[in-house]
Amino acid sequence: MKFQTSSLRQNSFQDMNLSPVLFAALEKMSIKKPTPIQSQAIPVVMNGSDLIGIAQTGSGKTLAYALSVLTGLANKPNSRALILAPSREMAQQIYKVFLDLCKEMPISVCLAIGGTTGSKQANQLKKNPKIIIATPGRMNDHLQTNKLLLKDVEYVVIDEADRMLDMGFAPQLKNIQLTLRGNRQTLMFSASFGHNVDMIAQLFLHPKAVMIRSEQAEAPVESLKQKVLFLDRAMKNDRLLDELNATRGGVIVFTGSQESCENVGEYLKSYGFDTDLIHGGLSQGQRNRVVRAFREGEIRIMVATDLLARGLDVPHVDHVVNFDLPFQAEDFLHRIGRTARAGRNGEAITFVTPSDHRMYNKVKGYLQGAKEEQLDPSFKFIDRSKKFAKKSDARPVSKRSAGKGAPPPKKGSGKSSVNPFKKRR
Repeated sequence: MKFQTSSLRQNSFQDMNLSPVLFAALEKMSIKKPTPIQSQAIPVVMNGSDLIGIAQTGSGKTLAYALSVLTGLANKPNSRALILAPSREMAQQIYKVFLDLCKEMPISVCLAIGGTTGSKQANQLKKNPKIIIATPGRMNDHLQTNKLLLKDVEYVVIDEADRMLDMGFAPQLKNIQLTLRGNRQTLMFSASFGHNVDMIAQLFLHPKAVMIRSEQAEAPVESLKQKVLFLDRAMKNDRLLDELNATRGGVIVFTGSQESCENVGEYLKSYGFDTDLIHGGLSQGQRNRVVRAFREGEIRIMVATDLLARGLDVPHVDHVVNFDLPFQAEDFLHRIGRTARAGRNGEAITFVTPSDHRMYNKVKGYLQGAKEEQLDPSFKFIDRSKKFAKKSDARPVSKRSAGKGAPPPKKGSGKSSVNPFKKRR
């Protein structure tokens, strides 16, 4: 899809024609100056254009679309808005931002996510709230079971579009799109822009949609200091203790699986660290409790899987430790984006073992300028691809024989010639 560009930019909220009541809300939130993505996005949205914004986590994109949507609703009392987010945690975070902004506005906000009572949500939705903030799965459920109508929704926001596709929400998004009116305004935000995101853009956006990119999209921020440690796998636990003892402030330790997350969490607890863990195997209530404890300083260290890497706003993270490398290079950028946010300094420490050769090659572009330390004098990468290739010549490798630690199968690089989405007319 070919996008328009825009030279519109406003460096002051007062110049953006926002609803006057929002200025007081911004002052209470101690927000005085727009971020680069806000300076670019808000004028485009206020001009009536569809928008796709490519911006990394922490860029201020949530506030960019929240201010725009609330101003639009204030000017058009009979219109409504639908905000879609990939996860419950992110939807809750967005919900809080909207509540903080519209306290003095006659605007109702409804949260529709999994992990809560569906019937209670259905009753709230029947009252036609001005703003619905939902995950695609739960929104699709309500559309199918409660005959919910969205024809009066004039503003649609799709946040973290790339993450939604990674999580398999394409069918739900397609179903939701079929219930929307054609003459709406759609805002889409994504940390990256690839073939799949382009397809969903064709589905939702007007052909003359505007694309903007954050000045630091798809790259680490300058205030982030990075360190890479090359070490043997058996050295990781002890080195993690050393790094944590040398740090002050909040730390997120990212692991590659639920099992690794639990092992690292229990290991740190056994050494007396104020630690808790979060992964997809926990209930929604448990995950909320851990995030709340970390935000309020009850625990200093949170051990997490990539569930926490995208979208979720956890303030005051001073250090990120990549105990295990992720399975996707994009998730590495989202992980290190948890720190050095909103002008603050931060540090990211990455452990690399000999078996990490394949993924390290994919993420080393994000490690430009990082300090490197080789803790294992005999460190040498293991090229598993050659090893597996030789074995495959002898006999087929079954899924079972690949083992627990086998890398994920390599994705095909070719683009599909079949587009499952129809372009928006």
